[in-house]
Amino acid sequence: MKYSLLILSVLLLFACSNEFELNAPAKEIPIVYGLLSRADAVHYIRVEKAFIDEQTSALDLAQRPEALYFDEVIVEVVRERDGAAFLLTEVDGSQVGLERATGIFATTPNILYQIAADELNLQEEETYRLNVRRTGDGELLTTATTPIVGDVRLNRPIPGNQKPPLRILEDDEITILWAADETAKLFDVSMVINYEEFDPTDVNTLVTKSVEWKLAQSVEGEDGPNRVEPEGIEFYRFLNANIAVDPNLQRVLKSIDIRIDAGGEELFNYINVGQANTGITSAQVIPNYTNLSSGLGIFASRNTFLETGFVLDSQTKTALQNNDLTKDLNFR
Repeated sequence: MKYSLLILSVLLLFACSNEFELNAPAKEIPIVYGLLSRADAVHYIRVEKAFIDEQTSALDLAQRPEALYFDEVIVEVVRERDGAAFLLTEVDGSQVGLERATGIFATTPNILYQIAADELNLQEEETYRLNVRRTGDGELLTTATTPIVGDVRLNRPIPGNQKPPLRILEDDEITILWAADETAKLFDVSMVINYEEFDPTDVNTLVTKSVEWKLAQSVEGEDGPNRVEPEGIEFYRFLNANIAVDPNLQRVLKSIDIRIDAGGEELFNYINVGQANTGITSAQVIPNYTNLSSGLGIFASRNTFLETGFVLDSQTKTALQNNDLTKDLNFR
């Protein structure tokens, strides 16, 4: 499971709220994080609970799995059009290669709920509902809906099997032009630059590497075509800053991939609310956006477009060898 771009760095789980009343009756507050994407092979949803204890610090409670997770819940996704329900399976993320980042929360177990993409079979122009219920009495803890973000269509550079070579010169602009339907409200755009490096005296040293250049993040969708146009010089500056000079190595830029991550309206609102009151004149309390009926968190949709295999034209290859920013990187 990958949390993009896009998009991914702002999706923080809420552990507890400073708005709870200390003397209020004890109540479990659901905390949900789920992003459905037609690009994913497996869908994961995290379901936890907020906690408060007058006798124990929140930092101590965060290290106790019993304080983080509900004892037993049913997590299902329902297709709104026909009511078809899909039950998710509980899994320990640490057992399937999804380790929880080290921090204030207990890392083991890392409880998630999963369903295979071919079982859920997300469709464009469909809306899906998340329901989280207690096992046994079926009490509905929280619910939320999201429409599925449609596919992104790259217009420029020209995609397909017969791609024209890319020309990226210092004084030019790089134009990335794409289209998406109204379900996509914001975008992250990246170039993944794939290259080989090797010691020319030993062919066994050849390795393939990649660096990702983030061209734009959280770009709001337009009514018409969407675009980003970084200056060509930024391409050379990026390589200069992200590939180390080594006189013993030679390099060959093999290909460039273009990645566009699209987020739906719920994700757009989540990010905008988080940024709304930042800065020197910000309010003391930043509101938490949630589209859940109860609790905190987000249930939303995203999608990813990836076009691989762009190559550089001869002028750009020559510029890589001669530009002051990249000539010491030994591209051939």
